[in-house]
Amino acid sequence: MSFRRLMLITATGLLGLFACAPAKVEIVPDRLQRQKDNAIAAFNSGVELLRGRRADYFKAVEKLTEAVRLNPRLYEAQFDLGLLYARGNDLAGSQAAYRAALTVRPGDRAASFNLADVYRKNKKYDQAIKILDKFVAENPKDFEARNNLSVLLRLKGDYDKAMQQARYVLERDPGQVLAYNNMATIFSEKGEHEMARDLFRRALSLDRDNPRVLNNKGLARLKEQAVQEALELFNKAFEKGKNLPEAGLNAASVYMDSGDYARAASMYKRIVQAIPGFLPALVGHAVATRGLGRFDQAEKSYKQILGLDHTNPATLYNLGLLYMTYRKKPAWACEAFVRYLKSGRTDSEHTKRAKGFIEDIRLANPNACKGDSR
Repeated sequence: MSFRRLMLITATGLLGLFACAPAKVEIVPDRLQRQKDNAIAAFNSGVELLRGRRADYFKAVEKLTEAVRLNPRLYEAQFDLGLLYARGNDLAGSQAAYRAALTVRPGDRAASFNLADVYRKNKKYDQAIKILDKFVAENPKDFEARNNLSVLLRLKGDYDKAMQQARYVLERDPGQVLAYNNMATIFSEKGEHEMARDLFRRALSLDRDNPRVLNNKGLARLKEQAVQEALELFNKAFEKGKNLPEAGLNAASVYMDSGDYARAASMYKRIVQAIPGFLPALVGHAVATRGLGRFDQAEKSYKQILGLDHTNPATLYNLGLLYMTYRKKPAWACEAFVRYLKSGRTDSEHTKRAKGFIEDIRLANPNACKGDSR
């Protein structure tokens, strides 16, 4: 995949960016010091660990970390670390890696887009917009950047400026599919469904299999309660764009909501096969496994994820639910919920629920919760 395809996914509330590893770096012994040679060798080993069915995400991270330790200015290693940290939901690590990559190559297109996307995942829209505003100022004819900026402005709730960016692009290039996609999504969020449907039709008339458009149209149809059509669109979007996990996650979410845990588990598994180490799908698969009544397997999966990311918030929260509701182990449930609250990676809704669960456990089992849940 070329850097040309490194863009923010224009999905309503669900965006993401996944890029292929850069090509191998050739070692030139006569020109590089031994330490730089070793850094490149470590990087190349990390790239190999990302290939094929036996890809090992975590060993790849170790190799790339070794590469940047030996040579912090090895752009390719910093870039891939940013990518893999984001995939593993270590957003702080991802931000640091992409910032380091931009120190080596100021204004780099791929690193700028990806860093903006990481800030988007943290809902730090102002920081993300600042990065792309600067990039667009330096590259005013980069319509992809403007489309991405439109997405961020929409997510911030600034629909007027988001629409201005989309219109700017279409006035200069009427064939820009993602500009139509962005405008359609804005109208969908504003509840103007007829206009949204018309714009989605225009986008798909230009590129009928565009996975981003299919995914966003699915989200729009879901807002209109057209669940079956939305599910078909999500599945088609995932088939057409295997590096677009959001479509698969959306399909799996619909399956989960309908109680079809088997199909949800299958979809999560397919996502992980397409993108090894993608933690949202790993966690989703564990939750679906729990829904199938395979509690031991779900517990094992949660613990494996925590062994790799010991403060993963979704895993801690769901492990607490497993112990509280299905395994009837109130002390273990309380410990999991307390760890969730102390993870530093919580959101307000689940924080409120976790605190409520802890209080319920304390009322029923006074000796079960000994940790501080404040």
